[in-house]
Amino acid sequence: MLAVIKTSKLGKSLRVSFNLSAAVLLLTLSQPFNAALAQNPQDIANIPVSPVPTGPMGMAPSTMRRGGPYIQEWFQRYDQVRRQSQMTPSEKQKADGLMSKGMTGLGAMLAGDEKAATQSLLNKLVGKYQAAAEQMKQLPLYPETERLHRGYYQYFSDARRLFSDYLKVQSNLFAMDEETGKPVAGLLMARKQNLETLDMNNKGLDEQLRQQFNIAPYRY
Repeated sequence: MLAVIKTSKLGKSLRVSFNLSAAVLLLTLSQPFNAALAQNPQDIANIPVSPVPTGPMGMAPSTMRRGGPYIQEWFQRYDQVRRQSQMTPSEKQKADGLMSKGMTGLGAMLAGDEKAATQSLLNKLVGKYQAAAEQMKQLPLYPETERLHRGYYQYFSDARRLFSDYLKVQSNLFAMDEETGKPVAGLLMARKQNLETLDMNNKGLDEQLRQQFNIAPYRY
């Protein structure tokens, strides 16, 4: 009788041990999935590089290769963003004329119709570059085009801030930069030059990638 009781207790002990082990194993396996489900959607949206697409292009993963048709589609969408943001010849001439004057005394020099026209142009450019930066954020970020993608996103963002600060100086010649504590007007010409350098680098990379992937040259 004692042996039977001991055997029964042993069986219960084994079952309890097995159940505990199974529970621990299930918990261990479920942790990565629970962590993934708990991720903030914003964190998921900020994954730096997109995977190779399979659905939109209607192709199986085995037939999709780097530099495939999805790169053609990316360039089509990217070219459209550039066209929508690009200044017309008239706008470019006015903007170049404005910036070539330098900013010293600009707020005092412009008045009346000239000042109103300048503010209208600057507001239009700020809107264009703001929209372009947002559109670039919506494009998938692929390894092949990542540098160009980030380069033009930076260009549109920097251009928006530059023209926005030109507007700021129009209203207040002595406006101060919040980050550096220096007068905004004194920083604008250097920032303009940096933007032009970034533009040249982006266009050089653009040409290189188009040759690599046999993409037609950009046309306005």
